Amino acid sequence: MMENKNIKQIIEDTVNRTVLKLKAADLLKDNRKSAYQKTEELLRNYPNFKLSDQPYTKKLCNKIETALRTIKDDYYYEVIALYYFEKYTREEVAEHFNTSETTISRNKRRLIDRLSTVLFSDDKIYEIFL
Repeated sequence: MMENKNIKQIIEDTVNRTVLKLKAADLLKDNRKSAYQKTEELLRNYPNFKLSDQPYTKKLCNKIETALRTIKDDYYYEVIALYYFEKYTREEVAEHFNTSETTISRNKRRLIDRLSTVLFSDDKIYEIFL
């Protein structure tokens, strides 16, 4: 009986180490949404959240607004509002800024990364180390 427990423990340890190595090498993905994906989802839903009078939703809106204030001085800040709240296409946002869609995409990504660090710092740390 003792021998079976030892074998099971060895197998479990081996599997856990292997899974960690595969994740670290980006060969195994988990089904969790990234901090970036969660941030985008929050921003897409933010206008609807603002209509709610539920305490948790109000608290979430405050957290989103706090995060948005951290990027408000950025030249491309308005990209977030136009794209997520006003539902502009990337092409329309590029026209608004009189620049290329590539520039808009790059800056939107940069701003979402900054917001996701504020909104989901634990997830960002997890993503860095795994």
